[in-house]
Amino acid sequence: MAHPALAKEEVVARLMKVFRREGYEGASLSRLSEATGLGRSSLYHHFPRGKEDMAAAVLDLARARLGPLVLEPLAGPGPVRARLEAMARGYAEFYEEGHASCLTELFGIGTAGEQFIPRLTQSSDHLIGAIATALVETGMAEPRARQRAEDALIAIQGALVLSRARNTTAPFHRILAELPDRLLG
Repeated sequence: MAHPALAKEEVVARLMKVFRREGYEGASLSRLSEATGLGRSSLYHHFPRGKEDMAAAVLDLARARLGPLVLEPLAGPGPVRARLEAMARGYAEFYEEGHASCLTELFGIGTAGEQFIPRLTQSSDHLIGAIATALVETGMAEPRARQRAEDALIAIQGALVLSRARNTTAPFHRILAELPDRLLG
């Protein structure tokens, strides 16, 4: 059953759910069509290069959602610790409390992932820069701040992978709870 009234953002959000569940390679056009309620021809109308365009739209939506959830709290007013805590809450919301898979993992592996590496690199560099900027405000040297910011992304993404592998969100929640202390040292 087609959903002609769906806004494009809702279509992309539904595609994101499929990619998070199935991965890039596992997300068949049949499953993507079923999730959106759009036939293959409608999907190709909106995404002329097929899955590649769908995945690019998913990555764009992820970046757009991370803005208000993670980046804006980091750049906002108030003490750095409070901003880092808000960032952690934003990550929890974005990753559905640890139930949603890491898009970097799903789109960054295999030969299909090669096309997404520049976009993933740009997004991760942007996140690292935003975290580092907040840490520099505390008087931390910029190289150390960047290293801690990178370590934070490693911890978050790794916790998501481990949570999925162990079928528990406990590692993800533990990392987020510890994140402000880890970053501020």
